[in-house]
Amino acid sequence: MKKMFCRLAVLMAEKDPQLSQRQLAKETGLSSTTINRLFTNKFDRVDVRTIEILCSYLGRDVGDLFVLREVDESN
Repeated sequence: MKKMFCRLAVLMAEKDPQLSQRQLAKETGLSSTTINRLFTNKFDRVDVRTIEILCSYLGRDVGDLFVLREVDESN
């Protein structure tokens, strides 16, 4: 089965290695909870506006922010 993963941590590091979750939340107007859930891949749903804001801020497309990966569910 495939699962969606957010590459926010990677993209933040690529944009600015010093960029913190708190700073990203402040600069985008998104909640720190939302940023943390995406950063740690502990999310079930993502609001379209959140995706638009992050893609715009990071200068990336949706496919850069989210990827589908095969996961082993037997563990």
